[in-house]
Amino acid sequence: MNRHDNNAGSMGIPSDDGWDFSMQLPNVVEALPELAEAVETFGQQAGWTDAIVMQVNLVLEELVVNAITNGYPDGREGHIDVRIKTTAEAVHIRITDDGNAFDPFTVAAPDLSLAVEDRPIGGLGIYLVRSYMDYCGYQYIRQRNQVSLTKRLPLSV
Repeated sequence: MNRHDNNAGSMGIPSDDGWDFSMQLPNVVEALPELAEAVETFGQQAGWTDAIVMQVNLVLEELVVNAITNGYPDGREGHIDVRIKTTAEAVHIRITDDGNAFDPFTVAAPDLSLAVEDRPIGGLGIYLVRSYMDYCGYQYIRQRNQVSLTKRLPLSV
């Protein structure tokens, strides 16, 4: 079940310490390939499946682009922090930025019953984020956007 709520303590999301992966990016889309490569390497070392690596990278790309587009519409410099904690049960992700307050989960879900040419632009990326993640939360704390995500991992047999 996918959820959007503002309780960052849900789903066992780590506190500010204890992250396995941490990367700070400038708020430019040109930083995305470096993030994707670093996450792929980290995911492989952590034992994620190729599907999990692809899903996490897609989610990160969508949310970082949203942060850049909506948080820095004036083009000012800023920073986006990506942190990941992985356990045998789940992948926990936290994305924080110093841009304007923007809750990406307020974007309405797209009407998938409409033909592609009849759908308004936007919303599909957040729909995919919600589809791939088991928990999605947003908070605006100390003038920083904070998106918290959890993806449950399949149990090994």
